[in-house]
Amino acid sequence: MVNKKTKKLKREFHLIAVFIIFITAAIIIFSFSSLAFSTEDITYRINRYGFPSLFIISLLLESVPQLISPVVILSLSIVAGMKPYFAIPIAILGSLIGSMISYHVGKKYMQVAVSSFVERDSAKKLIGLVNKYGKIIVPIAALSPLPYLSIVIGAMNFSRRNFILYGLIPRAFSFLIYGILAHILQTL
Repeated sequence: MVNKKTKKLKREFHLIAVFIIFITAAIIIFSFSSLAFSTEDITYRINRYGFPSLFIISLLLESVPQLISPVVILSLSIVAGMKPYFAIPIAILGSLIGSMISYHVGKKYMQVAVSSFVERDSAKKLIGLVNKYGKIIVPIAALSPLPYLSIVIGAMNFSRRNFILYGLIPRAFSFLIYGILAHILQTL
């Protein structure tokens, strides 16, 4: 009985995984096809609606996996004329809240998917490796201008403490660095 339920659950997760892959591929294709329009549109909206739009866009870009990083949006808004002293903390706040939302979604809902596809012993080893080597990989990803996937970090059962120390703090630091660089470029 349990074996049938496990097989049915695995089949359902396979269908969901295929659906998610299809949607992700469609989003990536759409993002590449309209990247210029997207950055122009986002810059227009940030200039028009100001700091609240920067906060909301940063929050959404960190909470939903995609190609455009909030660092790009922060840089565009500073180059477009926003005051960096306000833009940087607002973008950091939106990014941190979005990352925490994404992390908790991964921890609560995606962990079930990981445990259903991987045997229990293998899952424990994988989680141990993530918590051991994640202390190196997560800060590197957080410091890069690329979007990092906090939903995956949560799904891999990276501890909350480690996520804050090695994910959120370096992410905030990277926003500060890239914001200052954008401000320097704007003044040249």
